[in-house]
Amino acid sequence: MKFSVIMPAFNEEGTIENSIARVLAEEFIDEIVIVNDGSTDNTRMILDGLSGSRVKIAHHRVNLGKGAAIRTGLNRVTGDIVAIQDADLEYDPADLKTLIAPIKSGLADVVYGSRFAAHGPRRVLYFWHSVGNRMLTLASNMATNLNLTDMETCYKVFRKDAVASLLIEENRFGFEPEFTIKVAQAGLRIFEVGISYDGRTYAEGKKIGWKDGFSAVRCIVKYSVREKVRNRRKLALLTPGTEHVELPKSLECLSSADNYYGWIQEMVEPYLGRNSCEVGAGSGTFTKRITERVDHLIAIEPDLSCYQQLTEQFSDDPNGVETVHAGAEALEKILDGSLDSVVLVNVLEHLEDHKAVMKELTRVVKPGGHIILWVPASEFLYSPFDFAVGHFRRYSKSELRALAFDNKLEIVNIQHVNLLGAVAWAGVAKIGRQAPTKSELTTIWDTHVIPRIRQMEQSFSVPFGQSLLSVTRVPGR
Repeated sequence: MKFSVIMPAFNEEGTIENSIARVLAEEFIDEIVIVNDGSTDNTRMILDGLSGSRVKIAHHRVNLGKGAAIRTGLNRVTGDIVAIQDADLEYDPADLKTLIAPIKSGLADVVYGSRFAAHGPRRVLYFWHSVGNRMLTLASNMATNLNLTDMETCYKVFRKDAVASLLIEENRFGFEPEFTIKVAQAGLRIFEVGISYDGRTYAEGKKIGWKDGFSAVRCIVKYSVREKVRNRRKLALLTPGTEHVELPKSLECLSSADNYYGWIQEMVEPYLGRNSCEVGAGSGTFTKRITERVDHLIAIEPDLSCYQQLTEQFSDDPNGVETVHAGAEALEKILDGSLDSVVLVNVLEHLEDHKAVMKELTRVVKPGGHIILWVPASEFLYSPFDFAVGHFRRYSKSELRALAFDNKLEIVNIQHVNLLGAVAWAGVAKIGRQAPTKSELTTIWDTHVIPRIRQMEQSFSVPFGQSLLSVTRVPGR
């Protein structure tokens, strides 16, 4: 099994060379990926002077945070087992051999190196800092029902394929509790091994502080609640025999919502290319609005009834619209970089493995092309109606940014849309537990409210809304 190390580094000119040398001194380590996280000292210059078959270097133009650096590293490592190693010499790379042992033996998926479990020398430092660490670990354990002794440790070692489906959203030190909660909720086998620890003082360059503690608490609350809810929901949605009875009714009612679809069309069209694809085209309500904007459109739809309506609607235009009866797996048959754009309108939330789908979307779009997503916003607004139509999730901006980041996409625009729609959704679907797409409600809302909201939101951006628009660009042109 190949073993990789990710080393985030921010302003570590005094320790970076020695840290790398000590990692490379361990012959069982196959590669080290160092991510310079926008350093303003000589860290970049030192890294640019390094070379070697076991060394890879990536640079962030600005400081994005430890979590973002780890995500960049995860996109570049090739090992089967991955470890996180800080560049400050607080952790001894000699301990890594002990840490990977439970994984190599097949016992563990993830291993934590604990500074508080008995093993080796440990520098005596700040009492209140250790109290804070233990309190955060306790809070994390209460949320995950684990019995870790050191949740905040840098040393986290894991099988790459075991965490591949996890979407890491936190850019900074919130990575630690987020990762812990997500691996726990994923049911991965977690072990803990005692390590030595040579902590440094703030005068020596220690960076984590009390603000990061508050951020960790926020992350523990946020991800423990959300991930538990989403896991239960996922199990229910995937239970054999579960039918999303509201989806056909909803699509039929929305088919007459001209102002609603006109609003989406207005926001999406500037990014459509001549050769495009719509995933989840339904019966063609939105498809027919964008056909004049493209020369060739592949319209993918998994539902047989909708596909038949879609095909019938465009039977007189076989060259302009190519209909495909399939789900997102149809993307696998599209050549790399063959499309100018792909668009998914109220579709991504229906797909269980949205991370894998985004990877495919990125593959099929050519450099300079766009991936356009219109998705329901705010997990807070998830309602019985969302479940009835088969939504796995409602999105936040951070999730959409993370999906873009993981696929090295350039963010053109991520914005909330339809502020008043979010309020109405909360009242009708969340609190009232009614279908918000009933024909009479849809007609009133589309005719009298949508035009006013649309005009209003052209003047200023809204802090939250019923939907999110995400436009990202494949880099390279």
